[in-house]
Amino acid sequence: MRSHVRILVMSGLLIGIIFFVIWQFRISNGLGGFIHFGDSLIFVAAALLPLPYSLFVAAIGPGLFNLVEAPMWFPFTIVIKPLMALCFTTKGDRILGTVRNRIAPFIAMGINTALYFFANMILFDNWGSGVAALPGLLIQGVGSVIFFFIIATALDLAKVKKMLPLHQNTSPN
Repeated sequence: MRSHVRILVMSGLLIGIIFFVIWQFRISNGLGGFIHFGDSLIFVAAALLPLPYSLFVAAIGPGLFNLVEAPMWFPFTIVIKPLMALCFTTKGDRILGTVRNRIAPFIAMGINTALYFFANMILFDNWGSGVAALPGLLIQGVGSVIFFFIIATALDLAKVKKMLPLHQNTSPN
């Protein structure tokens, strides 16, 4: 039971951190959107927390931001971000200890780019809006991948995964 409480507490903490980072540390991309490092933290959460907690964190952290700042994006965000988190695994004693977690950020970037491309087309009812969003989406994705590798390396050097026993033996990921 203590492990379950620890996972819930860490999930709540990560939701709050992701919301705060997106809200306070976003940078305009000059294309009508912005760059943030919330996706990087979603990747970290997905490598630390077992399913379904990582999916919940991935949906709710950025989803809360969208509810506050841009509600039209909320339904897309709560679907797209958990799909990105599915790319990662909690296996291993380091965040970057598996090939899957070294490849996952690039796949997650592709998922984010492709699905928000279509979300732009749906919301604004034309192909041009999706195409216009691509440079900003790619900038966001590349920044998130780079920041993920920086933060994951730092957390691995600090042996955070060993200090935070968040794994459940029954976790499918």
